[in-house]
Amino acid sequence: MRNYYELLSVPRDAPAEEIKKAFRREIAKYHPDKVQHLGREFQEMASGIAADLTEGYRILMDAALRAKYDGELAVAPIAMTAPPPRPPAPQPTEPAPAPSSSSPLGATAYAERDSAGVDFVRRATLSKLKEVIDEVLVSARPLRAPAFDIALVTKPKKGLFKKAEEAICLLVKFVAQVDPDAIAAHWPAALTARAPDAAGCVLMLIGSRMAPAKDLSTAISDLRRKSRNLGPVIVPVDVRDWDALFPPDTPTSVRTIIRRLKDEKR
Repeated sequence: MRNYYELLSVPRDAPAEEIKKAFRREIAKYHPDKVQHLGREFQEMASGIAADLTEGYRILMDAALRAKYDGELAVAPIAMTAPPPRPPAPQPTEPAPAPSSSSPLGATAYAERDSAGVDFVRRATLSKLKEVIDEVLVSARPLRAPAFDIALVTKPKKGLFKKAEEAICLLVKFVAQVDPDAIAAHWPAALTARAPDAAGCVLMLIGSRMAPAKDLSTAISDLRRKSRNLGPVIVPVDVRDWDALFPPDTPTSVRTIIRRLKDEKR
């Protein structure tokens, strides 16, 4: 069930005026002018999210409809997140042309437009990933790790004919480009992520651009050697086609998440 309060980023007891302000703030993010330079898939997804925001605003601003909705929400199973409609995997977009003296847009305007595009891709990617995580890791619980976009602890899985998979900390971070610098930047925070009942930690570093596999492998090996192999398992992911570099010790649950995303892309 769609949680309109989460979609609008307001508490459930928010007054009408706060809901109105939140709607205006959120709907502006998905205006066609903000996403016209992105791929068609993202433009369609923005339109879908805007429709959800409008429907949520209509219901929450009507006292009778809101009371009925609150009653249904109270008994509905709520997922770990309340994602927007299922977005397709991000596609490569044409790079923005460099601003010139004859361009109607100045350098600042181009920077703002590109920043908005990257932010939209980030939110769309994380929404899609969270949706699949909810399906695969039904009993996962949140983990406090502010440095990451997603942080949770999986539940141990019992196997009939094979050894049970132990609980792990799963950390996800979206970066503009998955490269050695990004790995080095997020390695320290991943080292400190802990859960008493988790056997280890996996960091999925995701982005719409990815450095060569050899460079990534070398950077990861160097960091793990320096930390005496106590660091997390790092899984670089290219969200354009959900290709991932899986180390041998990548848990099955993490492989399943990526496989689901790749299958939906095909």
